[in-house]
Amino acid sequence: MLLKTQGIVLRFVKYKETSVIATIYTRHKGLVSVIANSVRSKKGKIALFQPLSMVEIVIYYNEQKQISRISEISSYHPLHQLRQNPVKACIGIFITELLNKCLKEEEAHEALYDFIQNSIVHLNEQAQFLSHFHLLFLVKLSLFLGIKPSTSADFLHHLPDTQAYQQEEAKQALEQLLVAGYDTTLRISPTLRHQMLNDLLHYYRVHLDIGSFNSVEVLHELLR
Repeated sequence: MLLKTQGIVLRFVKYKETSVIATIYTRHKGLVSVIANSVRSKKGKIALFQPLSMVEIVIYYNEQKQISRISEISSYHPLHQLRQNPVKACIGIFITELLNKCLKEEEAHEALYDFIQNSIVHLNEQAQFLSHFHLLFLVKLSLFLGIKPSTSADFLHHLPDTQAYQQEEAKQALEQLLVAGYDTTLRISPTLRHQMLNDLLHYYRVHLDIGSFNSVEVLHELLR
C-alpha cells in the first residue's frame, strides 16, 4: 500500500551506482528502511538523506518486506543553521549517533517522534545555551526510553564515582539539568560539562546496549 508519513533520517548507505538505502524514523511506522532510486544522480535530492533531515515521504509499504521503496520525498523543515554552524553540526552528529543506537522499535510512537522533531528544530533555531544542549537532550530522551532517573540521587546511584558531585555547585547543576528546558540558563563549567556527558552516557550504558561513541571527543574539544 502507499503510505504517506513524516520522517527523520537517521542514516543512509550508497546502493548500486545512483541509489541509497536509508533508515528513517517515521511518525506512523517507527523505524523503516527504504530504498530510493537514482537520488545520487539528481541535483539536490541526496541532501534530503542527510542525517536528521525532516522529510515527508510516500512509500510502497509492506509489513512483510524489510525494505520499502520510496515514491516521493520532500523536506518539510529545512535545517540551514544546523548544517552551517559547526557547533550545531557537531551536536547534531552526536544526536544522530545516539538515536541510531537507541531507536530500535518498528512501531509508531508519536510522542517520541514529536520530541525528536521539536528538539532538532530547537537546535536549528537556538542562538544561546548550545554548550549544554546535548546534555539536556540525553536527559529528555531518557524519559521516552523509560530510563529517566527520578532524582539526582537515583542518577548518582548508578555511577561508579560520584566525587565530581561532592561540591554543592556541581550538585545543584545536576539537579537543575534533570528538570531544565532547552532555554534554561545553566552554569556548568567546561570540566563539569565534560564529566556530566561521560556520566550520562555511563548511565545509559547501565540500562541500554549503546557501546562507544565516535562523536564524543570531538564534542568535548569543540565545547571546552
